[in-house]
Amino acid sequence: MTDPSIVGGCLCGAVRYRAEGEPAAVALCHCEDCQRQSGAAFSVNVLVGTETLVIDGAESLKVFETTGTDTGQPRQRRFCGTCGSPIVSELAEMEGMVAIKAGTLDDRSWIEPEMAVWTERKHPWLTADIELGEFPRDLPT
Repeated sequence: MTDPSIVGGCLCGAVRYRAEGEPAAVALCHCEDCQRQSGAAFSVNVLVGTETLVIDGAESLKVFETTGTDTGQPRQRRFCGTCGSPIVSELAEMEGMVAIKAGTLDDRSWIEPEMAVWTERKHPWLTADIELGEFPRDLPT
């Protein structure tokens, strides 16, 4: 990937963000929380360093906290309080990293998932012609 554009925002425009540099990873998450939050079979996440992320309109963000199934660690899911768009998720066990929800990027053309996590929760009808590193439970260590 060359020079990804990590710029985006929510559906109504109240929240905008940008992150500098290359993402640490692009991952599909099949956990039940991501399925529910995204309203889809999985969530596409762009992992970036927390210090690289700048959020304009952060006062519009609401937080819903969940607990990791295996880790028992908190996850903070931040979404626009006006339109409900999920923006980022923060996982306690991934200190210093944040998962930007790829569907909120202005330019999604460069997205290429490298791995899939929580594949044991993947829907059986979901097949793909791409090869990813798969992790049946939780995040790779």
